[in-house]
Amino acid sequence: MENINFLNSKNEAEVEIFFDEIEPEKECNYLILGALFINTKDKDKILRELLDFRCQNNKKRRWDSEFSDCKNKNNCKESWHKMNNTEIHFNEIRESRHNKSQINISKSWINFFINKNLVYINILYIDLTKLDTSFFGDKKVNANIYNKFFRTVINYGLKCFFSNYDRVKIKNIFYDKKGELERHYFFNNLNFDKVVYESKENIELLGRIIFIDSDHKLEKSYIQESQLIQLVDLILGTVRQNIFYISKDKVKNEISKILTKAMLDLKREYWSVKYLKISFFPKNKIISILDLNNDKTYEKNDEFLHLDSFELRMPTQSTNLSKWL
Repeated sequence: MENINFLNSKNEAEVEIFFDEIEPEKECNYLILGALFINTKDKDKILRELLDFRCQNNKKRRWDSEFSDCKNKNNCKESWHKMNNTEIHFNEIRESRHNKSQINISKSWINFFINKNLVYINILYIDLTKLDTSFFGDKKVNANIYNKFFRTVINYGLKCFFSNYDRVKIKNIFYDKKGELERHYFFNNLNFDKVVYESKENIELLGRIIFIDSDHKLEKSYIQESQLIQLVDLILGTVRQNIFYISKDKVKNEISKILTKAMLDLKREYWSVKYLKISFFPKNKIISILDLNNDKTYEKNDEFLHLDSFELRMPTQSTNLSKWL
């Protein structure tokens, strides 16, 4: 499956980026950062398809946010419409809740991500047990870590997904609301300049970092963009489930298995999946040593790892043999 961006002969691309993260947990002690990239010219098409998947009418899929505007009223109910208008959040998907809308929308969105070649995502797993936080200052350590690796994720994503363009313009970067970062002066005011400085000279920043609510029913100014933050959350969740098998929930596994083949392909050959990149950092713990003058210094062996260094813990097949008995 080929990536349209790599074959596009245009010299310039305008890009929008959507950012989310997963905090470390006992079962997965990594800070996970994910940036989703889209070409602005494709944005309306992407949003139209994602929104129409919210309509569960197989005969005429066309979504309107308000039931009063619904084109399928003869085959719909206001209660169904409300269910379909749910926020898609991977952690909240549960088999016991029987929310078929949330499950079906999630499956459709993952299939869209795999098959349409319109959305690209770069994911970085940061192993905090190997990261010496003293390198990030004494104050606001977490925010400083975000600052550094936020740029790393964006820069590498631009390199992987838009390297065929002579010039890339970043229209805006949308970030799921996070209070600590919203109050962080450097993150809001200087990060864009650092992205340009650390990237190639062909990067131009047109807009700014915009913090939005991932729940489109609560977001006031960027309602449609919230849908793409939800898509980032869903992809981050399914990728983590495949690698670390966080939950034994049947529905989570069903949704995550849609992405398993792509991850196995990525594990086998790094460049075989053009729309998804997954990295881990650092490979080794940064340790203190004494230099020739008997002064304390640090040995940095901070290589990146990729998916070929990990096993996917989530079972690829059901172990239930009852249907064969």
